[in-house]
Amino acid sequence: MVGPFTPMPGGPRLQIAVVGAGLGGLAAAWWLGQRHEVSLFERRPRPGFTASSVSVSGARGAGEPVRIDVPLRVFYAGYYPTLARLYRALVVRSEPVSYAASFTDGQGELYFRYRNLRVADQSFGLLAPQDLLLGRRALRIAGGLLRFHRHALRALRRGELAGISIGEYVARAGYPADFVEGFLLPAICTVCTCSYGHARSFPATVIVDYLARGLASESVRRALHGADDVERRLLAGIPRLHTDARIAGIRRDGAGEGGGVLLQMEDGSRQRFDHVVLAAQANQSHELLHDARADEAEVLQAFRYAPVEVLTHGDAALMPPRRRDWSPVNLMVSPRFDAPESTIWVNAVQPALRHAAPVFQTVHPLRAPRAHTVIGHARFERPVVDAASQVALQGLQRLHAEPARRVWFCGSYAQAGVPLLESAVRSAYEVALRLGAVDAAAGWG
Repeated sequence: MVGPFTPMPGGPRLQIAVVGAGLGGLAAAWWLGQRHEVSLFERRPRPGFTASSVSVSGARGAGEPVRIDVPLRVFYAGYYPTLARLYRALVVRSEPVSYAASFTDGQGELYFRYRNLRVADQSFGLLAPQDLLLGRRALRIAGGLLRFHRHALRALRRGELAGISIGEYVARAGYPADFVEGFLLPAICTVCTCSYGHARSFPATVIVDYLARGLASESVRRALHGADDVERRLLAGIPRLHTDARIAGIRRDGAGEGGGVLLQMEDGSRQRFDHVVLAAQANQSHELLHDARADEAEVLQAFRYAPVEVLTHGDAALMPPRRRDWSPVNLMVSPRFDAPESTIWVNAVQPALRHAAPVFQTVHPLRAPRAHTVIGHARFERPVVDAASQVALQGLQRLHAEPARRVWFCGSYAQAGVPLLESAVRSAYEVALRLGAVDAAAGWG
């Protein structure tokens, strides 16, 4: 495998099961498989990372179908360093994309927009608004945004954001309501796929750190050939993939050096492994781990989840009413709802569809697209990030530090920060590090 990866030499080869083939499970199995014998189990007919992806016709309905990730996935290296290095190791090519956004109110009136400034193959946007609508509300949002970037970043560096939520911070600092309600909270909801209430409860350090990692100065990028290409390259290093794997429960078999872990399948069969990595949601992992200790159950149950609905469709009625107001990302913000409706114009971010019929992906749909335009309908659960989840993360680290541990946990919930692709991959790396599959000196940390 070409790339900046160095497996650990020496030591025993372990039999390891990874349960769950989202990106965290795929990455864990790929890293662990460099040193150990790994079996990857997925309950669905195909790996979960691409299970909800859809295919649409290309330009003018001709040529090969074009695959669309559901949900769409982008990254920027400053906040996704482990993912970026994994992509380099896999030789996954990426390209800059515009994720500029428009904000409309419940009546469809555009009240704020920013467009990306493009330089060579780079795309910048958050602090380079070329196309502000210079009305009073837009000016108040722009002023709040500039103030937030100056003062919040300083507060983060001085440690003044510790222990408070982003909602508490903006209230204490007296940011204008137009900025908070009209821009900041809808933006957090869109990035984190959450409600306004959950956006307010995000730790201030998490949100400001996300912005501080170079979002205003780095290109937002996507994997050139999408999640399918990433998955294919990871699976090339995972020879034992079991789909439609029905695991009834997991129990540890003894303790200490001679211990192991039993996978009990729904058909009554059993498989024994030296270690098991649960790369599923925390709530699902708790259900599977039938002999969970009280402290393990307490940690896993402390992570909460909220539902997310994603529709892929072709109904332009969910976009801003005027075509000239369309942006790659379009937020409809109304106080009547508990989350913004975020509609991505897929053609604007996926080059293969630039000359095809319009395709949209709507997260938290508040309006129903016409039924005949619906291409895909997916439901997910997203981790809720708040003060309680930060305490649970500390508990999870204590569990993983146990010298005789045989059951491990990874996923987007299992690392500090916004629960995105980076946290899923980073948690997989941490497990591989503890199981001796990667060399800490190789620079992945």
